[in-house]
Amino acid sequence: MKILIYGAGTIGSVFAGKLALSGYDVTILARGARLVELKKNGVILVNPGNNREEIAKIDVIEHLLPDHIFDYILVVMQKIQIDSVLPVLSQNISKNIIFVVNTASGYDDWVQAVGSDRLMLGFPSAGGERVDGRVHYFIGKGFMRIFQTTTFSEYNGQKTERLKKIVDVFNCAGIPSVVSNNMDMWQKTHVAMVTSIGNALYKYNSNNYALAKSYADIKLLVLGIKEGFAVLTKLGINIKPSKLHYFKLPVFLIAPIFKIIMGTKFAETVMAKHTAVAKSEMVCLQNEFDMLIMKSKMETPSIDKLRKNLAKD
Repeated sequence: MKILIYGAGTIGSVFAGKLALSGYDVTILARGARLVELKKNGVILVNPGNNREEIAKIDVIEHLLPDHIFDYILVVMQKIQIDSVLPVLSQNISKNIIFVVNTASGYDDWVQAVGSDRLMLGFPSAGGERVDGRVHYFIGKGFMRIFQTTTFSEYNGQKTERLKKIVDVFNCAGIPSVVSNNMDMWQKTHVAMVTSIGNALYKYNSNNYALAKSYADIKLLVLGIKEGFAVLTKLGINIKPSKLHYFKLPVFLIAPIFKIIMGTKFAETVMAKHTAVAKSEMVCLQNEFDMLIMKSKMETPSIDKLRKNLAKD
């Protein structure tokens, strides 16, 4: 099986490294200094829990040509980067293209570019940061899966052999993965969560430990998520995955859990450090969710307060 990871940021590097170390034929597409790093040193993964390094030597390309055929192409990048690669993907003849991209605005542009028959969707439960060419990472396992598990879906929501195969591949590589039957609802739910979390972090310049000390701001974060879920429900969008229905619990039960989690290394690596380097993406996601709020015609006072943090310099 030949797999291309289109994008060599933190998540793309984690995917490429773990899949290659599990014996799969992996190529990664990179540009600039990252291209040079990967050709020289391979993908270097560092587990923050024990600082153990894993090095995966994999093929690296700078451009995807129309006749480069892969069993799966995983497009792993920020939403604000995606428009620039759609023309390239539209010309490639590979049959299975998985967009691992954060969005709440649907997939019409992607369908137009690659066709509904080739389009697949996914989202990671992983995060981290690159430091001196090394990727310090977390993968969502164990208790952390209460929030999110790496998820894949067909555009039409059906369960297919190719969907089952990619989920099996990721599970074999040590990245716990599941199937969703409606990725659009799943991602709108996710954006409802991450915008409130990210905006709460921006008040503290992406310092999760400082945020964890403020019960008032943790409470506001939870209220923002609850409002976001209420917006989706008003629009007939189900909360996905269903395990997130614990947000129906009272704030006084949920907030202490978030307060604990925000004070962990996991929150620093997966949440805080991402918001620190991805503010443009967070602005894009907030704008997308604001369109849903406007459509719902609901009042969202907590989201409104949190949104002000996004404008901080």
